[in-house]
Amino acid sequence: MFLEEKCKRDTCGIACLTKCYYMDYSEQKAKEEFEKLIRGEPSTVTSECVTCCACTMNCPYGADPFDLISRRMEETGTFIGGERAANQMKGANLLPSSITKGDPDKPIMNLCTVNMIAGAIEGQLFEGLTLLQGGDYFCQIGGYHAGIPSMVRDNAQKFINNLAKVVPDDNYLICFHDDCFMMLDHYAKDFGMEVPFKYIHIIEYLRDYVKKNLDKIKKLNIKIAYQQPCASRIGWDAFRKKDKALDELFELLGVERVDRKYDREGALCCTAVISPNDKYWKMNIADAKNAGVEAMIFLCPICCLYLRSKAQAEGMEPYFLSNLVREALGENLPKGKAGKIFE
Repeated sequence: MFLEEKCKRDTCGIACLTKCYYMDYSEQKAKEEFEKLIRGEPSTVTSECVTCCACTMNCPYGADPFDLISRRMEETGTFIGGERAANQMKGANLLPSSITKGDPDKPIMNLCTVNMIAGAIEGQLFEGLTLLQGGDYFCQIGGYHAGIPSMVRDNAQKFINNLAKVVPDDNYLICFHDDCFMMLDHYAKDFGMEVPFKYIHIIEYLRDYVKKNLDKIKKLNIKIAYQQPCASRIGWDAFRKKDKALDELFELLGVERVDRKYDREGALCCTAVISPNDKYWKMNIADAKNAGVEAMIFLCPICCLYLRSKAQAEGMEPYFLSNLVREALGENLPKGKAGKIFE
């Protein structure tokens, strides 16, 4: 939540807005607009924000300005994504839920409502896992990408309770989606809610699996660009932990994550959930291509669906992260490295 007592807007240079890729604000303009947000007055910020969460990462004091922006966005109904994005997220709650029972000695994985990359959860990595998916297991973080943050808070406890019913004390949950992990690891604490079960991020699961099966790994020896999910930017501690685990995984796979402008804390949103903007995906793809990479790696299914053909058109092989691991394990990927066979 936004912590006004931590906000040093008179001395910080309004980094939350002046560092934003999507708003071209001078420091003076940023100060004026942020004061309007504080006072609850109409501001251009609420109609220009793409909900990438970078403003919270850019804040040097941990004030969480994105929470303030998103709340004002909902109050004014000025989100750039409009009603289309809101309806998409609300509709996710209505998707049928299912539990695919696995080996009780193996962990449980929540697929949320975003399991739309063909082949992404096949192969030995996922053999025997119990799989949860559907509206009952929707983390609701999409509400932040639809200009309706109340959806997140109002449904958070239900999400936690539904998972708690199926994750026993002697087992743990794998969060397939970055958003689900952030709901449990950040927002639950923000809302004062207890998470009564153990959970890990999919990156941690993949890293640990590879460590245990190094004898099966054939180094890929490729240079890659990574597309950072927006939810990764919420909470510096969680970001550093996940990013370190990801770098460890890439090293184990023989993959070089090439330094480029739009990665790590400087990552760009794919803009697929809002009205897509050619400018930003072109900046992102060009940055990766100019860095001399051979492949572009995705963790967010939405980013993958939106950018995979664009990356491939520029000579970069698109991979969903789990399929990158599957290839290093020597598995055949008949459904494509990014869930699609390109002509």
